[in-house]
Amino acid sequence: RYARRIIESLAESCPELEFQYIPTGSTHSYHLLCAKYDAVGSATRDDLIRILNTEFSIQPVVQYYPLYRYPLFVRAGMGDAHCPRTDEFFDNMLSFPFSETYSDEDIAFLTSSIQSAVESLR
Repeated sequence: RYARRIIESLAESCPELEFQYIPTGSTHSYHLLCAKYDAVGSATRDDLIRILNTEFSIQPVVQYYPLYRYPLFVRAGMGDAHCPRTDEFFDNMLSFPFSETYSDEDIAFLTSSIQSAVESLR
């Protein structure tokens, strides 16, 4: 329930963030709240992560490294992959800390902090 609230709130105020579509009546792994950040101008995903961390003490992370980018796969000859959509998503994705056990105040803080950080990068 909180994930939908955050996603819906940020959809209007932060169109730069694209969250996974969650069909009505469905759920997903709510310990992850991943989004793709379509930056405006010269801002990057890493800039957004830095601002959230330094100004709001929120630590987003980058997850789901494409296997063909790992040195082990490259050494094994499996590093040549043409996956432009995967690369574009990975290079611009971040995962916000999230739990369905957060309080209303935690959700409000997370949402307003993300909004402020995105606005500062516009």
